[in-house]
Amino acid sequence: MSAPSRSALAEVASDAVNTPASATLLKPFEVAGFWAAVALPFLYTPLVLAGPDTTAQQTALAAMVALHVVALVLGHRHNTS
Repeated sequence: MSAPSRSALAEVASDAVNTPASATLLKPFEVAGFWAAVALPFLYTPLVLAGPDTTAQQTALAAMVALHVVALVLGHRHNTS
């Protein structure tokens, strides 16, 4: 007689127990950083193409590029599987 197979719920529960607390706490930031890194170029590309004329536009462009770098750093470990 063979041992019964583990259910998917039991596997998820055991993975959650074996996952360090820091990884669990950082996961939402990784996901947000990943998707922000995907979306931000669509927001600042028109500004780059049009050319920032005013100081406010230049500041906004610099802030969006800096935010993009932060999002890349936060989201680089995100695993979609």
